[in-house]
Amino acid sequence: MGKEYKNGFTKIKFLIITIAIASCAGYLCIINIGAVKGYEIRKVENKIAELKKENKQLQIEEAELSSFYNIKKEVGSLNMVEAKEIVYINDNNQIMAFKN
Repeated sequence: MGKEYKNGFTKIKFLIITIAIASCAGYLCIINIGAVKGYEIRKVENKIAELKKENKQLQIEEAELSSFYNIKKEVGSLNMVEAKEIVYINDNNQIMAFKN
């Protein structure tokens, strides 16, 4: 009867060790999955920030281009003429321009 008891106790120890190892492996897998998800979230957040910055830059560019288009369209109706030559004068560290 002592041998059967010893065999049963050995099986229980083996089962407990197997469960402990499986639990550790499962824990490591879960931690790894969490780390990968965190990395992916950070990557997506950086991409969102980059796209927002690009969007803002494109909005500014659109405003500049549409403003230039409107000015060019209105030049004829405002009786404006093109400047032939522009001369810049530096006077007391201030820049001035006049038309010849």
